Amino acid sequence: MAPLGRADMELTSTPVLQLTRDQIVTRIERGAKQRLKLGVHEFIALYRAGRLEDPAAVADLVALAALLNDNDALFVRP
Repeated sequence: MAPLGRADMELTSTPVLQLTRDQIVTRIERGAKQRLKLGVHEFIALYRAGRLEDPAAVADLVALAALLNDNDALFVRP
């Protein structure tokens, strides 16, 4: 079988989801409350300290938190 050339490849686009900072925080807040019974600040504190009991169970929330700037107000405990 001959190797595929560029003309044989079908280019597809990947959908992009754009979220504002507030949308990211809201999603983290809802997920942390529903799944871990934690407030958003407590969740973030545990995440940043590496103390989440099962980070794989909330990988989506961890990924969202990683999208925020390091100096985001959410990372400063009120």
